[in-house]
Amino acid sequence: MPILPWPGQQLPRYLTQPEVLRFFAAIDSPRDRALFALMYHYGLRVGEVLLLTRGDVDLERRRLLVRRLKRGVWSEQVLFEATAAILSAYFEGLSLAPAAPLFRGRFGPLKRRRIQALFCRYRDEAGLPPHATTHSFRHSIATHLLDAGMSLEFVQDHLGHQSIRSTSIYARITDRHRAAVFEKLQSSPWIVQPGTPAATPAPAAAPKGDLL
Repeated sequence: MPILPWPGQQLPRYLTQPEVLRFFAAIDSPRDRALFALMYHYGLRVGEVLLLTRGDVDLERRRLLVRRLKRGVWSEQVLFEATAAILSAYFEGLSLAPAAPLFRGRFGPLKRRRIQALFCRYRDEAGLPPHATTHSFRHSIATHLLDAGMSLEFVQDHLGHQSIRSTSIYARITDRHRAAVFEKLQSSPWIVQPGTPAATPAPAAAPKGDLL
């Protein structure tokens, strides 16, 4: 039986791959690039970014400890090579104790409002839609993972969802593989395409009795 989204659940808004590239192209700060790379690649909420410490990043093993909110599943994630390189650039000349917050400002750890303000600044500089928020990164990576051929179960684990029902909503908005399937259906003799020239009839379907 298929897993359906919650009744009344709306389709999430996400950024396309070109839009994400434009967002990062607008960032000059190594700190901010590392901050938003983690948010995008791991679908981190702002509150989850605030939980990260220097000790949660292991560049030698290329691992990241993610503490999820909203009863999400905590996990150790593999660092994308690009994200590891961005974090290495951020750590250059920076001395942080293992228990220190990963991202700091002039007067201490970055605050929620500051992260949201930075996102809006880069979003506007990149010319992205005004409805995009920091949470759009979470929707974006979920959609992009499905575009890349990952299973719903993989996306569920990656986002820390307790139930795959929460993940299934993304299967309704990604169309990369759906479009590929429809390309094959265009030439299938089993699907009638009204308005096309008459073609060789499709082979007769097997009688139902033959399927028993």
